[in-house]
Amino acid sequence: MTASQDPAERLAEASRIATQELHKQGTPEYDPRAHERAVEAERKAAEALRASRKADAG
Repeated sequence: MTASQDPAERLAEASRIATQELHKQGTPEYDPRAHERAVEAERKAAEALRASRKADAG
């Protein structure tokens, strides 16, 4: 993810990565730490989007 992406694009990308990691569950490629990092990145991206929208509205 680059700094030039808007918060909605960052959230979409983080969600895509978290979903990819989730779908690896039950396979040898699954890494619970990678999944946890992806979910945390998604949470942070969602928080940034909420903050951005709040700043735009206020």
